[in-house]
Amino acid sequence: MKTIIIGGAATGMGVAAKLRRLDPAMEIVVIQKEDYVSLGACGIPYYIGNHFENAQTLIARTVEKFKEQKVEVIINTVVESVDFKNKKVQYNGSFQTYDNLVIATGAKPIIPPIKNINGKNIFTVSTKQDGEIIKDKLQSTKNVLVVGSGLIGLEMIENIKHASKEINISVIEKAERVVKNLFDKEFTDAIESKMVEKGINLIKDNEVVEFVLNENNEVQQAILKSGETITCDLVVLAIGFTPNTGFLENSGLEMNSRGSIIVDEYCQTNFANVYAGGDCAQTFGFLYNDPKILYLATIANKHAKIIANNIYQPKSAKFVGSLGTAIVRFFDLELARSGETKEFLEANKILTKSVLISDKDHTNYVENQNDLVLKIMVDQETNQIVNVQILGKDKSVMRIYGLIGLMWAKAPIDEYLEQIDLPYSPPFSRTTDIIQIAISKLV
Repeated sequence: MKTIIIGGAATGMGVAAKLRRLDPAMEIVVIQKEDYVSLGACGIPYYIGNHFENAQTLIARTVEKFKEQKVEVIINTVVESVDFKNKKVQYNGSFQTYDNLVIATGAKPIIPPIKNINGKNIFTVSTKQDGEIIKDKLQSTKNVLVVGSGLIGLEMIENIKHASKEINISVIEKAERVVKNLFDKEFTDAIESKMVEKGINLIKDNEVVEFVLNENNEVQQAILKSGETITCDLVVLAIGFTPNTGFLENSGLEMNSRGSIIVDEYCQTNFANVYAGGDCAQTFGFLYNDPKILYLATIANKHAKIIANNIYQPKSAKFVGSLGTAIVRFFDLELARSGETKEFLEANKILTKSVLISDKDHTNYVENQNDLVLKIMVDQETNQIVNVQILGKDKSVMRIYGLIGLMWAKAPIDEYLEQIDLPYSPPFSRTTDIIQIAISKLV
């Protein structure tokens, strides 16, 4: 029995490791476009921000370690096409046949059609090389332009400032708010105020239409749709991602309009013994079973275990869905969220009630008391939590773990839940915690 895995990041190598533990005799082949595997890409901004010095720290397990486990890893190789009918994977003018195939090619950064987008010093944040080059370039950079203000954009802003407080940062956001797709206005206003406090030039409702280059093809300015020009000698593109599935077009593999591979609850595609997971696959929501495209490492890791289990024993493991949980730090602010978005709920005519509570994270007679903001949305029909958002400092937002547990258990909001036995101690909370206050307002 032979399993070929296309892609050597979280899902691909997670499948390889789990499958090897389940079946010591199976032939496992990984085809990877880079010269490394198991990159912790989420750590790239923190490497750039000098939180650690060795880029190799981003590698969870080396190619050599996998080879010791008798997992063949073919590096620096891009798969050109797949013949699903004859079970062939084609690359470098040759091919291999498979019994099981795992597509774990992830996603690639969106490169917008901006004039001179290929100029020097314009980077994405995706590979180990991206991190190494940006970190080196920052030593001689004065003005950085970050295009996009999603989670990666925010992390890059914070870490560029951490690397050098002298660098000027401008941010271009096409929407009217930062991280609009994740947080409501009450929370994004706090992020935008923090940008002002840190001297970051935020420009919303605008976009770059052209980069101005010098004689060395290096970026010097960005021209905006409004006609304004921004001086910059380094650009970070953080607009978002798109599934890395172009090589599968016209192959018969079922994909959605955005190129995400459609899989069932077993992570199986429309071809027998062909699985897909991670950023290249369309997943679904836990609460309403709705199709979702979520580029989250947590989902990639779950898919890996499910795929490996189902290759070893078909249809033995199911993916039950995602809440789209996310958390981010922006200087001293911390924000976390989980559940459906307000836009989804409104678009699907799901009636909700919500509460927004502003309180403190612990008692006033212990030092470093900070503001804490919590929003909870409840489905009026089921009386269950469908969205939570929280903003605070000093890890106080980790309260979201408990709220996610309630959402995952689909616990009804009632007087019984209002008495939930939460911990109290002056350095950590108040006698009646913000969670209990919110629940009491919803009962």
